[in-house]
Amino acid sequence: MAASLFLLVAVVLAFAGGSGPWVLIATVAVATAAGTKLPDLDTPLQLQHRSALIHSILPFYVALFDIRTWGVAAGLGFGVGFHLAADLFPGTMRGFATIKLPIWGSIGVLPSYLWIAINAAANLAGALIVLEWIAADRVAACALAATGVLGASYLLRAQGGLYALAVIVGIGWLIIR
Repeated sequence: MAASLFLLVAVVLAFAGGSGPWVLIATVAVATAAGTKLPDLDTPLQLQHRSALIHSILPFYVALFDIRTWGVAAGLGFGVGFHLAADLFPGTMRGFATIKLPIWGSIGVLPSYLWIAINAAANLAGALIVLEWIAADRVAACALAATGVLGASYLLRAQGGLYALAVIVGIGWLIIR
């Protein structure tokens, strides 16, 4: 339920926090914290574990409907992207760990890996693009630093997160090079 609280705080900041750079950084950071836990709401929402509805880029797109919540969208993209990156490295990809479509059920092992990888990359790339649109370079750098700390702290505690962190750092290094 922490995801719901963090998401509520991020939306309140987006609508009532003003337009200063620190408000944007806080909005992105709090939404990132919400995004790391958002996919775990599948069970309380009476969805199957690893539901395709919230283990996807859909929450990011929903937050893009209003220009005032683009900071929330960026944070959700980072957070859900980190969560999905960790989900790429389960103990075993079968049954409980596979992606489930509503009505259809499990999509299987290989499609689950593809679904998670594509949606993790789409969330992280979308978050970077939106952050570039809404923030000046220094503000974006501060927001990226905050999300990097939050993402690393989440991934260091999550099952499979250490591998995901290594992959994300490696890809980031390649991009910078």
